[in-house]
This record gives sequence, C-alpha cells and structure tokens, in this order.
Amino acid sequence: MAPPSKKIGFPAGVIGSEPLRIDVVADVSPFFIALNKPAGVLFDSYSGAPRSKSIILAMRASPEKPEFKSLGLVSPLSANQIDFEISGVAIVACGKSAAAGLRNAAWSEAMEFEYEILAESDGGRNGDSFEVNLPIFMHSRRPVWLVSHRYGKKARTFFELIDESGGYQLWRARAKNVRPHQIRVHACEAGLRIAGESVYSETRSVYVSSIKGGRYKSSGGETERPLYPNLFLHLSKISFDGSAAGCGALGEIVLRAPLPKGFSACLKRLGFKRSFA
Repeated sequence: MAPPSKKIGFPAGVIGSEPLRIDVVADVSPFFIALNKPAGVLFDSYSGAPRSKSIILAMRASPEKPEFKSLGLVSPLSANQIDFEISGVAIVACGKSAAAGLRNAAWSEAMEFEYEILAESDGGRNGDSFEVNLPIFMHSRRPVWLVSHRYGKKARTFFELIDESGGYQLWRARAKNVRPHQIRVHACEAGLRIAGESVYSETRSVYVSSIKGGRYKSSGGETERPLYPNLFLHLSKISFDGSAAGCGALGEIVLRAPLPKGFSACLKRLGFKRSFA
C-alpha cells in the first residue's frame, strides 16, 4: 500500500513542549488511517502507560480541525497496541464501527505485527531464529511487565536474525497478539539485549565511541549523546485481511512505517548494508 504524502500536526503544548508533525503512512478512510508514531509519544492509554496526553485524545479534542476532517476522522479511536517508548505503525479508526472491527481483528490474532530490533551481539540466546511463548502480566506496583504462568495472559513472539555488523545484530520479531512491553520482555527472556533498553536488560544505547572504539572524551564537562536517543525497537509493519476487520472490500492490507531517521542513520554508521524490507 503506497503511503500518501500527508501529515497531521499538533502545536507546541498539545502533546509535548514542541510542535509535532506525524507522517500518515496510509489513508484508507472512511475506515482508518495509519500513522508512523514517533518514539516517546503516547498513541493511546494502556495499563502502565506514562501520564501524558495521547495522540487520540488530542485528535478527539479538535474534531473540526480541517486536516482531521479531510481524513474522515469523525470519531478517532485507536485500533492497535503500540508502546509509548517505541515508534511505528499506529492505526486510527475513523469511527466506532471501524474501531470495533479493527480491534476484533487485532485481538483475535487476525493481524500480524512485525518489529525491527537492534541488539548487542553478545546476547545469550541460541540460534538464529526462535520462539518465545511466555504469558505476561503487569506488576501490581510498577509499570513493568513480568512473566507469570499463574497470572499472565498468553503472549507469543517469533524472533529471526537478519544481519550482524559492528558488534550489533538486526532482528525481526513477529507476533499475532501484542501486549504492552511484550517484545521487550520476550527479548530479555531470550537473551536479546535491545540497544537503549533501560528497564529489562539495562543495555546502553549506541554512541560514536561505541563505533570508533575507546572511551568518549568529554569537552567542557558535556556527556556524550547517543546517536539515537530512543529504544531501538520499531513496529515496521502490520498486515491483515480486510474481511477480518469488517472491511472485506479492501482485500489484503499491508501497512508499513519507515524507520525513524536517527535509527536508520545509526544502522549505516554501524556498517549495516541493508535495513528491513
């Protein structure tokens, strides 16, 4: 599905302190649109999400905004789970009926979610592909998710190694039913150390000094900044048959979100010859 050349925008102070422009990667109105959500921005509230205004709430607060009306967003609602900390495909249903169909497809395993991961090469996992099938639940007092065979909800993720360079590895993760932090928890359980992960594996980000070797020498007391200041985890693709979401006339739907520029530039600096298709 070819992405349209459209964006939606929010002034400074609506979602964050700076103005925000978000790419629309698919316009399938009047059913839904798909955004390429930046990392560190809340798409919609979920258990354990940070207390900040979401894209969905900001859109619903301005129903008469021309760029929203032009996309058919009568009553915008989220249709898929995507964590605050990661970037990637975020589906916005145009109304309640479309939202019901899309959410049913998402939670009945009729959608496939595909992620791109940059991880350190010294992980403890075995093999170039593997599956993690571990139920997870949210900690009762902290916004983290844990593995529990007694209290957890089913969660399954398939991991596949794509490439390796400069002490790092590119991985693809696929799942049919995605819960908050699922990919991060399952990666940690499998020994995959996602770059920039500070909760589950405490893995440092990627710096110039990481690539050139040696230690970073500060200038004027400044600390070295990471090449990409976010978690190296990106929801790159969602695919499903339109009939599973109540819009069968659309046929097979494939929604893609390009890597953030900083993520992509970092891969080039590390010597990767390709990213994900």
